[in-house]
Parts: sequence; structure tokens; C-alpha cells
Amino acid sequence: MTKETNYRVGSTFRWLGSSPIEDTEISLTVCGIERCTPDKYYGPCIRNDFHVHFILSGKGTLRVDNTYYNLHRGQIFLIPPDIETYYYSDPSDPWQYTWVSFTGTKAAFYLEKAGLSASSPIRDCYIKPEEFLAITEKILTYHELTISNELFRTAWLYEILALLVYSQDKKLREDHYPVQYNYSPEVYVNAAVEYIHHNYSNVCVSEIANYIGISRSYLTHIFKQKLQVSPQKYLLTYRLEQASHLLRSTNLSIQEVSEKVGYTNPLTFSKIFKNVYGLSPKNYRLHILDETLEG
Repeated sequence: MTKETNYRVGSTFRWLGSSPIEDTEISLTVCGIERCTPDKYYGPCIRNDFHVHFILSGKGTLRVDNTYYNLHRGQIFLIPPDIETYYYSDPSDPWQYTWVSFTGTKAAFYLEKAGLSASSPIRDCYIKPEEFLAITEKILTYHELTISNELFRTAWLYEILALLVYSQDKKLREDHYPVQYNYSPEVYVNAAVEYIHHNYSNVCVSEIANYIGISRSYLTHIFKQKLQVSPQKYLLTYRLEQASHLLRSTNLSIQEVSEKVGYTNPLTFSKIFKNVYGLSPKNYRLHILDETLEG
């Protein structure tokens, strides 16, 4: 069902409210742009969704429980759910900000990956806050109550979250923090295995690591941890398994089999195959043929 929306425009703000969809990863509830008057305040109150503000200019203060944060242009602040918060603009240099608010089963997870949580509710944008403003403006423009607009608004909310996570990761890399990967080792290993199964004939371990976005050393570590073999050994074994299948089920020449499983030199292929199977590819095929005839 399409969500109800409530769109308002004033001299100092644009605001869009939207009823959330239950049991979804991410669902927009509110977004807007506001140029606050001096000492403009909100709260103290407790909300039931996440509010992420991007400060475009000026200054203000945020209180989360009993902790105060003095904020300025280029910073982001989070209003987390279920915690009393209070925030207000500076009396002499009031802030202007854009914000998005949302709920969802993965809302806290995405924000944590973006460096924002109830215990750490502020961070720098690391990019110009106007990049977030431009996306919010698109959401506000598509305020009419239609299915297509609802999809656009959700897509742009994901874009904001993606930009948040991307900018956080970029900053951590620039500051030479230890790499923190977003997914579990199982997810990366499964992705690598699937990639090998589809590209085994023309891929190397470095390319596999680059494809899934982790270092080669970490890929090797998690392969040994989860599969008890290195990715190089897994790739070799899978190539030879496919070669064995081709030798048993086709009439392809040894050179053709060699090329299909990623070896341009059939002599190299034959040597590696014999080291594993105890027979050269030619003798392996003859052995299988003899077994078939005897059977």
C-alpha cells in the first residue's frame, strides 16, 4: 500500500512527512530543510525513529541524555530513538540543516556502518554537506502520493545512507585505520566461491579479492579459516575438477580441455593434473574409458 504523505512549505522550511511501512529494511518517515531562527529548539522529547541532520551553515547545540555537543557547519548529528534529546540553534549564528528520518530493521546497522549511534551521535560529513542536501531536495520534489514517487523517495534514502557509509569508509582509509569489513567472513567466502565457479578459467586470486572488495591477505585468511584451504588451492582444485569432468564426458582434445580450465600451455596443465590425479590427462581419459568398457 502506498504511504500517506504530508508536504509543507514555509518561509524558512520545506518538510515532508510519510507514514512508515512496517517490517521493511528502511522506511522514510520525515525529511526536510530548515533555516532556523535564533534559539529555535526542539524537545526535550523521545522519538521512535532515527533522525539524521546535516548542518549546512551556522551553529547549534545537541543534548543526548545529559551529554551536550556544540555543532557547526559540515557536521552530522543523529537523534536516536527511545532516548531523550533536545537541540537548539545558536542565538547569534543559527544553523541551517537538512535532515532525513527513518525506521526499519536495518536502520541501526546502516547507521553504525556510517559511524553514527546513540553512543556516538555526531561526526563530520567528510564531504560537502550540500551533497546530502541535493538528495533531500529530490525527495522533497517527489512528494506527490504515487507508487513511483514512493519508490524514488526510498531509493534516494538508500543513496543518502550509501553516501554516509562511503564517506565514513573513505575517511577511515585516509586516516590509516585498520580495515573493518562490513560483512561476515562467511559472506565473503561464499561470494568468492561463487565468483570462482563462474570465472575459474580466467581469474587469479588478486582479481577475486578485488571483485568482492577485500584484501588478498584477508581473503586467504578467511578461506583457511572457513574452508581449510587457501583460495589459490581452492581455485586449482576446482579447475582440475572441471578438467576431470570434461575428460570424462567430452571428446575435447587435451589442449582444448587445458584452455577451457585456464591453462594456455597444455604441458603445464598435464603436469599439474598428474600431480593431483596420479595420471596424465591422456591416461586418465583412457583409464576412465577402460573402466567403462569393463563395466
